[in-house]
Amino acid sequence: MATKKPGNANDEDLFDGMSSIGKPLDQPTIMSYFIQRIRLGEICREITDKFPLLETDFGNPDFEQIKEIDRRMCEFSQSLPPFLHLNYDMSGIADSDPSRSHGITIYRYVINSMLHTQRCRLHLPYLSRGQDLYSYSRDACLEAARMVIRTEAQLSSEDISFAMTRLRFSGSLLCVCMAIIALLMDLCRNKSLQPDEDQERRAEIQNALRILEEGKSQSSFADKLLDTFNSILQRSKVPLPSERRTTRSKNANRLKSPVPVDSALITGRSDLLDTEAMVTEPVPTLSDDIWQAFDATADPTTLFDWNSLLSELDAPFLSV
Repeated sequence: MATKKPGNANDEDLFDGMSSIGKPLDQPTIMSYFIQRIRLGEICREITDKFPLLETDFGNPDFEQIKEIDRRMCEFSQSLPPFLHLNYDMSGIADSDPSRSHGITIYRYVINSMLHTQRCRLHLPYLSRGQDLYSYSRDACLEAARMVIRTEAQLSSEDISFAMTRLRFSGSLLCVCMAIIALLMDLCRNKSLQPDEDQERRAEIQNALRILEEGKSQSSFADKLLDTFNSILQRSKVPLPSERRTTRSKNANRLKSPVPVDSALITGRSDLLDTEAMVTEPVPTLSDDIWQAFDATADPTTLFDWNSLLSELDAPFLSV
């Protein structure tokens, strides 16, 4: 069934009898995020359609298909409008410019979190296989995990209300959780890490866990995830670098009391967030159910097979 895709336009720009609808994609509108979300969703749907072939063993289909999917994700990232790039330079841009709006700022972080989490999830099954054949996936998985943490770090420094309440959305927690799983799995299973790489990985895990620590006051699920990861670290005998108690982020300090959060904060249109979760298979299954997780009313414990995800880490041979 052919469906006409939305145009890149604001509601106030539309009128009866228009010959064409939509501005160039490099101009921000209320539809900018949704157009890019559709594009990413089409890639993820193709992956989901192929995954029955991927669930049997790592040799079928050819690993080149995984790299082709990854190439498409990277091309998608590069083709995002400039105002949706994490390194978007707003110096010299007028305060009244739409690209400076809180809505576009939120869209920027949400679309990047989704993209890099899906990329991390794509490569996770190959992360710990050890063979040189899969070194591409290891590098890509770790790069994506680091980008998830970078995205969270940048968002936490933004002077917008969503930055203070983002961890109430299970989608944000999923992204951080996926990054931690990748970093911790590489630390525990990669016996060829050099001492400096080992310490760097431990520091990265520690930084990621701080995000969950910050989220404890906003979500009981963040508290449960943090306890789970700490338990895995203890049983796996993986000590993290000791640290002095630091001052909490300015956003964390500003969050004095619960703030009502509506899913429309992310999209401006909560009706577009009711995407049906497509699958609840364990990794490596990919789907667009992460979008449903960005609904503030969603129950995070029902969206994903968390036990399967975490069981990848909680194995007796992970002691180091």
